[in-house]
Amino acid sequence: MSELYWVDARAEINLPEVALGTASFFQYDLSLVSKLKQLIQNSGILDNIDIQKNDNVAIKMHWGTQTTTRTLRSIFIRKVVELVNERGANAFITESAGLGMHNPRCYGIGRLHHAQEAGYTFETCLAPLIPADGLRGFDYQKVEVQGQQLKEVYIAKAIAEADKVISVAHVKGHPRAGLGAALKNLGVGCAAKPSKFRIHFYEDFPEIDQTKCSQCGKCREICPAGAITEDFSIISELCEGYRCLGCQEACRNQQQAVNLTWCNARDTAIRIVDTAKAVIDTVGKENFAFLNFILDVSPVCDCAPYSDTPFVPDIGILAGLDPLAIDKASLDLINQAPILPNSILSEPSENKIKTIYADSFEADPFDLIEAAEKLQLGNIKYNLQKI
Repeated sequence: MSELYWVDARAEINLPEVALGTASFFQYDLSLVSKLKQLIQNSGILDNIDIQKNDNVAIKMHWGTQTTTRTLRSIFIRKVVELVNERGANAFITESAGLGMHNPRCYGIGRLHHAQEAGYTFETCLAPLIPADGLRGFDYQKVEVQGQQLKEVYIAKAIAEADKVISVAHVKGHPRAGLGAALKNLGVGCAAKPSKFRIHFYEDFPEIDQTKCSQCGKCREICPAGAITEDFSIISELCEGYRCLGCQEACRNQQQAVNLTWCNARDTAIRIVDTAKAVIDTVGKENFAFLNFILDVSPVCDCAPYSDTPFVPDIGILAGLDPLAIDKASLDLINQAPILPNSILSEPSENKIKTIYADSFEADPFDLIEAAEKLQLGNIKYNLQKI
């Protein structure tokens, strides 16, 4: 049984005492930032991963996309950084690029601009922001993994080279993974583009439908590998190691001639967990700590350029060393919570996220949990202690 710890999001003020002047509104210990500090200290997670002076500690989070409004507040990230830096370590905040070559969220500098817009800067967070997979998403370390579906994984270089990794996850729904939390923060957020491609698509490489291709040349212009021939076919040997989706992105507004088949939700979840296993095996299980923020729990991940109304109230923050247990506990707390009015859910459900996507993507967050249990990434049983 894995040990987990959590703090409640509520700030309970005794209003009658405040009215009488025997208590104050200004109680800093009720701040969720103060509670976060207490959670990290009392849980001992930084002690357990043995952060040492001069260790390079990756604070892995999601920077969101331009105009997303439910990402974690920078003040939380700052507090995590402060506690790491107090130990003489070198904290850095990191995130990887998305699939594609056009959109700013798909390359390092664009990612940094989005982070800055969301309020994540050196000044606000007290640590440098470093794109985990370089300027274009191709800085990686290729490793073998005994996954259920994947046998090789491309890990973002900054993650592979980190001494310690602290996963700081905003818990929310996801149309293909089911749950965006610790496992996805490792399995997608720590992967470079070639693995993101394999997580999302069944084909090993894109294919060009010659009956639809107008030979406009947009795909050849964007391809970073020079893998598209003059007669507009793709050389798989050159595409390998990139698989960036740039060609389909370039063709999307033209003829839509680049064919790819999206993985179904269950296979996506399995491949995410396969990739998470490779990340954990590479860095070392003993070098990971996890913080799950069950706040602003929206149905769609922070990759989207919008944020829907949360469907459950703010619950709190969880801490632990087990990605499976912390995600299972997060799901359990969400499913035990009441639903919010004017949200995507209209009535209670024992599996809220599955209900949200039942008529569309058929995503079930427990597919992630089942896959992680099969690969022994942690313990499905947990003891949750409130601090």
